[in-house]
Amino acid sequence: MKTLKSLLKLVAVCFFVTVVTQCTEEKENECYERPQTAEESTHPNDVYLKENMLIPYGTAVRWRWDNRFIAKDEEATPIKAEYVIPVTKLLEYFWVGVFESQGEPGKKIIETLFPPEIQYIGSYIYLKGAMKLGYAEGGARITLLNLNSYDLTDRDWLTSPSGGILNTIHHEFAHLFHQNYGFPEGFVGLTDYTGTGWKNITDKEALERGCVSKYSTNSDADDFADLVAHFLIMPPNEFESNYLALEDCSKSTDAATCQKTNEGREKIKVKLDLVIKYYKDKFDLDLVSMRDEMQKRLDYVLTNNEIPNK
Repeated sequence: MKTLKSLLKLVAVCFFVTVVTQCTEEKENECYERPQTAEESTHPNDVYLKENMLIPYGTAVRWRWDNRFIAKDEEATPIKAEYVIPVTKLLEYFWVGVFESQGEPGKKIIETLFPPEIQYIGSYIYLKGAMKLGYAEGGARITLLNLNSYDLTDRDWLTSPSGGILNTIHHEFAHLFHQNYGFPEGFVGLTDYTGTGWKNITDKEALERGCVSKYSTNSDADDFADLVAHFLIMPPNEFESNYLALEDCSKSTDAATCQKTNEGREKIKVKLDLVIKYYKDKFDLDLVSMRDEMQKRLDYVLTNNEIPNK
C-alpha cells in the first residue's frame, strides 16, 4: 500500500509541475491543455497549492477544468478561481487540522492516507436527475463538489448531512480507512442493507434498520463512512437525540414502531462503539476527541466567518 501510494504521489507531482494553460484570465477555468513543457505555473492558486498541498502532503489539487474527470453523460460546473485558495484553507483546517490535533498518530494517518489527488468542482455532478455529492476513487483521488457555494456563514453548506462540504470530506476520507485496512471487527453483517433501494426508503425506515441516513443503507461501506462523518460533524447533543437516545415506548401511541426505532438506535450504538474502538486500536485516534475538536473549530468559523491563519 505504501509503495503504491508513493508511486501515485510521484505521478501527481510530475503531472503538477508540467501543466501549462493557454487560457485567458477570464476563461482560465473553462479549458484544459495537456502537459507540454516542464514550465511551472506561477498562477497564485497553483503557487498556494504547491506550497500547502503538494510539498507537505504530496497531493496534487486539480482545479482547472478537465472533462476526463466526469462521465460523458454527466454535467457539472468548474470551480471559480477565486474559491480555490479559500477551499484549500478550509481543507487544511477542518480535515488535516482535525487529524493532526491527535499528534503523531493523526499526522501519520494524513501522511499515509491523504489522497495523492483532489479534484475541485464548482457544482454537484448531475446525471438524469440524480446528483453526486462527492466521491473517492480507490484511495487515489477524492472529488469535492458544490465548491462555488462556498460560504462560511452557511452552516448547511458546511455541515448538512445531505451534501455539506465537511460531511462529504469526512465521508469520503472514511472510505479510505476501510478500503485500506478493512472494517471494524463485527461491523459487517449487523445491518440489512437495501443496495440501490436506499433511494426509495425514508429517513425513519433507515433509522429502524440501524442507519444514520438513507444512503447508509446502501452498503456496509457507506454505512461506515456516513456513521463516521455524522459523528464528527453533528453537534453531540443532536447526534445523541437523533440516533442514540431511546424512547419510552410505554407512552407511545404506536408502540410497535417505537420499539423498531429503539432497536435501530441500539444497533447504531453497537456500530458506533465498534468504530470508536477501531480508530483507537488500529490508529491510536480518539474519535470522540476529534469530534470535540471539530465542534470547537466549527464554532469559531461560524462565529467569526473566517478560517484562522496557521
